[in-house]
Amino acid sequence: MMQSNKNLVRVLNEQRVLQQAFNYGPISRSQISKNLNLNKVTVSDIVASLIDQAYLIELGQGDSTKNGGRKPTLLKFNAQLGYVVNFDLGYDYIDRMFNLMDGRVVSVERYPAKDMSIEDRLELMSSLVHTERLQADVPLLGVSVAVHGIIDQNQVLYTPFIDFKGLDIAKILEEKLEVPVLLENEANLSVIYERDFESRDDIDNIVCISIHKGIGAGIIINNDLYTGKHGEAGEIGHQVIYDQDFMNHREPNTIEKYCSEDSVLDTIRQVTKQADIQTADISRLYYQNDAQVHLIVDDFCFYIANIIYNTIVTFDPKRVALNSSLVSAIPELLTKIKLNIPHLTNDETQVDVVDNVRNATMLGGCSMIIHHILELNSGQLFFR
Repeated sequence: MMQSNKNLVRVLNEQRVLQQAFNYGPISRSQISKNLNLNKVTVSDIVASLIDQAYLIELGQGDSTKNGGRKPTLLKFNAQLGYVVNFDLGYDYIDRMFNLMDGRVVSVERYPAKDMSIEDRLELMSSLVHTERLQADVPLLGVSVAVHGIIDQNQVLYTPFIDFKGLDIAKILEEKLEVPVLLENEANLSVIYERDFESRDDIDNIVCISIHKGIGAGIIINNDLYTGKHGEAGEIGHQVIYDQDFMNHREPNTIEKYCSEDSVLDTIRQVTKQADIQTADISRLYYQNDAQVHLIVDDFCFYIANIIYNTIVTFDPKRVALNSSLVSAIPELLTKIKLNIPHLTNDETQVDVVDNVRNATMLGGCSMIIHHILELNSGQLFFR
């Protein structure tokens, strides 16, 4: 038992040292020892092991202290340890991102996938993981897949947009690629991105509301992703609402029917009688002061503001981020949304837009799979 405890302590210390090098490198052994309150000999021994395993690399010497003395040798995490591939399975597209192990983006591509079966999607994804020109000795270490639906235990439980036919897609891809494959809801990955790539001032309670074809919320509580008992937490687009005449007409609608980006697009297509309008066209019409578009977009802002309010009074997060290509394309909408949010107290919750709407989901997947590969707990890594 004593030996097992010693082994556990050793493993935990290795994880802490690796985390220090990843988050704060270039860093010296002595600084790691000071930060972790670990014996210098212990740190040096762990560092030597991590260098042998190619997790860390030594750089040149750093600066001496004010008191002079020997210059420290600096260490950093080895980003060339391998690469990861991150997919976003959209309704009519597949996005693919290559990242090195420090999260650095190598490339991003979008592939059309409308009406493509899940079997054909898996074949396409499998063919895309080795297409980037990386150094021959940089291996594939893992894959993440964002799904616009409910995920539990690495299985797809529900999605309204793609028929997965009950297939265990993580297992299928793992057998083809011979690396770990992790699935996660796209809104959950968006909030992981906010925590690990963009979080400010050590905010450890965040909700990210993704507004696309549907509406979902990723929830970080005390630095951990909260998904509920069966992965259904955050499915706020399925909240039921009733029209004003609900006493006579008790047919419920979901909030997605009124304020998902698809519902906004559909409404504008109907009133303009232009079936091919896209988000970029909405932005153009908005800035041309099209009266009908302004009315529709104002309704969108009103409903989103109320979704944010319901989220705030439910979870009381320190920050709410919006992952919305529409709000990103028309930044003035954020001000309108904020003006429509009711407040119970004078302490207003910070509300802003995700910095990287285009890639947030895949970068969140990148963080998730790298945490898994390095066997570090969620939220322990900071990506620059």
